[in-house]
Amino acid sequence: MKVIYVLRHTEKDAAGKLTDEGKIAAAEVGKRLGRFDFVYSSDKPRAIQTAILLTGTEPVIDARAGGIHLTPDELRSTHEQGKLHPFGIAGVLFDSDMYRSKIIVKGKELVEFIQEILGKLSDDGRALIISHDGAMVAADMILLHMKLLKAEKTYRPLQGFRVFGNLSVEDLK
Repeated sequence: MKVIYVLRHTEKDAAGKLTDEGKIAAAEVGKRLGRFDFVYSSDKPRAIQTAILLTGTEPVIDARAGGIHLTPDELRSTHEQGKLHPFGIAGVLFDSDMYRSKIIVKGKELVEFIQEILGKLSDDGRALIISHDGAMVAADMILLHMKLLKAEKTYRPLQGFRVFGNLSVEDLK
């Protein structure tokens, strides 16, 4: 059965670089995931490096796997608020009138990307996308036909979901 794994990048520090703990965790998770026919990531170095650590493969970069563009001050602010929000960065983005529509657009782009990849996979093909919390939460909600009003979850580093050929979704623990 076709399946796409959509995972959040591994743990990063305040500068956006992967922590040593995050690198170790990615290597361990990669051993359990197995092989992929296609590997994709956003253009953020933390996503690219996570994909490499998980698979040993250089990912194909695609903007549809990325998050919304924020200024350095906006990025710092949303990350600080995300530490306090029960639904992390995704919760902060959905709670903001300024960011909600942008994160919904990114979610729709990620869903379109997932659908495109499913079209490329063989019947038993597997793909991996390394993305970011807000876009992933929005995409998950779209795939589950939920109202895009408020985040109801967050994805921590290396968490995510699987999408099957029939577009059904399953959270990964």
